[in-house]
Amino acid sequence: MKSKVFNHIVATQLGRTPMNVIDDGHLVEWKRELKGRGLAPATIEVIWNHLSSIFKAATGKRIAKNPCLQVDRGVRPSAGRGSKARAWTREEAHSIRRATPERYRIIADLGMHAGQRQAETFGFSPDDIDRELMVLHVRRQLLWENGLVPFFKLPKGDKERDIPLSPGLLKLLDAYADGFAPKAVTLPWEGPGNDGKDKATVRLLVVTDLGNRLNPSTFNSRTVKPTLARAGLIAPKEKGKVWGWEASREMMHHRWRHTYASVQLGAGEDVISVSHWMGHASPDITLKTYAHFMPDCGVRGRTAVDNWLESGATPRPAAADLRAVEPYAFTETMPLSLPGERLKDPVETYVQGARYAGGPWTVGAVFEAGGPIRGEIRTDLGDDPDRAVAAGLAWLKEYCAAEGLALVKAENLNTQVAEPLRPYQALGRFLLAPVEGVRDLQPKLPENPLSA
Repeated sequence: MKSKVFNHIVATQLGRTPMNVIDDGHLVEWKRELKGRGLAPATIEVIWNHLSSIFKAATGKRIAKNPCLQVDRGVRPSAGRGSKARAWTREEAHSIRRATPERYRIIADLGMHAGQRQAETFGFSPDDIDRELMVLHVRRQLLWENGLVPFFKLPKGDKERDIPLSPGLLKLLDAYADGFAPKAVTLPWEGPGNDGKDKATVRLLVVTDLGNRLNPSTFNSRTVKPTLARAGLIAPKEKGKVWGWEASREMMHHRWRHTYASVQLGAGEDVISVSHWMGHASPDITLKTYAHFMPDCGVRGRTAVDNWLESGATPRPAAADLRAVEPYAFTETMPLSLPGERLKDPVETYVQGARYAGGPWTVGAVFEAGGPIRGEIRTDLGDDPDRAVAAGLAWLKEYCAAEGLALVKAENLNTQVAEPLRPYQALGRFLLAPVEGVRDLQPKLPENPLSA
């Protein structure tokens, strides 16, 4: 990010222009300058997002508005690929793993079975494996400043997370430990975390055959791309050339993450859980990126990837009357946003909750089944899914009071679904209506207006 900002924003005509005068014309000329430098559309799109973040930080302090959000249609760059992510097929996944040098196969395994980013796999330690809870603790990433100076940092978003550990991945990790010893590495620690210490010593799971920490540039050019060529997915490099690999941006490590998400969502895992496991800032990001992977594929749960490469839960009693359930205390982490055009009509609202490894519940609201997350709360610690749904009810009541809406119907769906939910999932369905319309609406409601 740093090199892109300084090389392609600061060191351009746009970078020498006062922020408060930049408009569509300046942005169009800047895009033309970047294209003249030979940058790919996808790279220009990434740099645009960096620029928009800079303007966002200055809005209300140094400038009145973010010009990147005010542009006319066609000004904003697009890589032309949409937001759909591509996943490996089962055959491709197997062929790539077979073609990967044995020392580095576990990198692909951590991406495929746990959705870890490449920098997270480089910074992963055997000490991050929790066999009792069957989770992986993602505590750090290994990054390089300008490709020269390595350092540790919290995972993206500056937050640790836990990922379910499948029996298949645990078996692969144990087999890897039998063949390759971890290496203790001391590096600077950048940013928050690490108890405020400026250095951290970590037993890295994967190092080079010389015992050095992995550099992404070297690893991708000398290991990943030759592997893709051996697997028949890109053309071999011409002999004698250091560079010259076929373009393979969409085939790098991130595709393992896409495959992990596709299998989890296709197997029926809820968006909030997958969003947490992937380390996304919001479930809405997960939904927008991976919605096309969500048709039901049958098998669900933490062994979905194992079964994909090579059930049913016990129903639990649920409280029928949510009004009698004490809700968990909660904090709002993403404000509820109701589409303005629907304020005049009753709105069917779902809340779906998930928790893992003893953490708090994350409860999100959507206004149509499978729709985008419109808001999100975090609750206190606890293992009662009914109290999680009740927290969603209390949250919506607060919103109703402020927005002139009434909660007409509340339904606990924790046991009223085709496939019983797991103990770390919760589901509810409510009906919101304008206060002035409730009196007219109530007599017309069927006995169960939310049964469709």
